[in-house]
Amino acid sequence: MYRPSARMQALRLGLVSAIMALALGACGAPEEAKPRPLPEGWQELRAGEYRSEEFEPPVSFRLGDGWTNVAPEVFDVLFLERDEKMGFAFVNPQQVYEPSRSGLPTVVEAPEDMVGWFRQHPYLRTSEPEAVTVGGVDGVRLDMTVENLPEGYAGPCVGGNLGDCVDVFRSSGFGWIAFPKDLKHRAVVFEDVDGKTVVVGFGIPAARFDEEAPEAQKVIDTVEWRNS
Repeated sequence: MYRPSARMQALRLGLVSAIMALALGACGAPEEAKPRPLPEGWQELRAGEYRSEEFEPPVSFRLGDGWTNVAPEVFDVLFLERDEKMGFAFVNPQQVYEPSRSGLPTVVEAPEDMVGWFRQHPYLRTSEPEAVTVGGVDGVRLDMTVENLPEGYAGPCVGGNLGDCVDVFRSSGFGWIAFPKDLKHRAVVFEDVDGKTVVVGFGIPAARFDEEAPEAQKVIDTVEWRNS
């Protein structure tokens, strides 16, 4: 029997290692994990990347710790919550509440100029618009607070026990969507995401806004429009 020398054994081991390395290289690096779908019900979420299932246009984003999915997700609204202190939403506005002194609900088709509508709303005080780009799509960012509500104002959100608030959007799955007076709100308006208007925003108690807004802004900064 032929018994290879130690030098030959080392050469063979080196050759086997080289072949294995080439085989692994041919297979390529492991595929990057795809964003996971949001759960169907209310559920705390692990940190990671998520994607919409029902909301249009399709979107993905990354979350840190402390976020909860708020069901149901529908084509025009996707809601999240963080530590029961912060509400976060993606809205594909179909209808808005026309401002009125009584708060009686008058629902109209969402305007094409959503930024202008916010700025002209008599019960919203808005910051100067700021141009931003998120996920390769241009948008406009506004910070807003509720002010000058008439005495006796009683829109649907008041009946929903939100206290002083102004009704903003009408949703297919959530009914009214409102801005409570005790929160400061940030909205980024995108007027053309696959031909649709999208508003991405959050509300935080005004006293904590500067401290907690960066955590919500991180989510906006990770947004990717899946069809863009």
